[in-house]
Formats: sequence, structure tokens, C-alpha cells
Amino acid sequence: MNITASQNVVLTVSLCALLFLVGCATQYQAYEGQKLPSDKVAVVKGNLNVLPGGSSVSISSVDGKPLSPYQQSVEILPGTHILGVQYRLNLAGGLVANGLVAIDSQAGKTYQIDSKKDGDLVTFSVVEEPLK
Repeated sequence: MNITASQNVVLTVSLCALLFLVGCATQYQAYEGQKLPSDKVAVVKGNLNVLPGGSSVSISSVDGKPLSPYQQSVEILPGTHILGVQYRLNLAGGLVANGLVAIDSQAGKTYQIDSKKDGDLVTFSVVEEPLK
């Protein structure tokens, strides 16, 4: 079986994307102490899109505490929090925008960070995900 250079590139990119997704699949616990049950915390999610031309939103800090590496999903305690967020456009020389969003979270709820790009301006908002 012969693998062409382009097939090799596709395979390599796919493998890297899979490893990246597996690494981001866990939720970061952004509070101290033991892990609490899901009905006692709120979950905030970014958006991961590794395809060329797609965009991703990650969480870079919670209440001023930097997260490294940036997270796609964090668990926070109920209450008011300030999240640092980063938008990344997946193109050569792509746009990167950083911002802050405030959230008044409730236990047992899941929230999604949305972004809107208009030219070089990116705005962020937080919306509650509907119950499934």
C-alpha cells in the first residue's frame, strides 16, 4: 500500500486533531477542594473547531487566575465570575482576539461562550444551554 504525501499530511493532521480533542475532553475544575457533583457546579464551554477556516473559543482565565493550557470546558462554583476568553481563527496568520465575559452562574446549569466576528472586531457573550 502506497501512501501519497497528501494522504500522509491528512493522516498526520487528523491524528494531531484527535489527540488535541482527547486532551481537551476533560473539564477543568476552577475551584479549590474536592470535585463536587454536577448539580452543585456550573459548566462553561468554549468552542473547538480545528478545521482550516474554522474558529475556536477557549477559556484563558477564571476570576483573574490564568489557565494554562487554555481550556474548552470549566467547572465553576455558582455565582458571579469573570472569564478570560480567546477567539482564534484557524487560517495562516489568523486572527486572535482576547476578551473578558461576566457570568452569573447557577448550579447544575451549562453555559456556552459565543463569539461574533465582524471584520477585525470580535465580541463575546455567554448563553445558557437548553436542558437536554
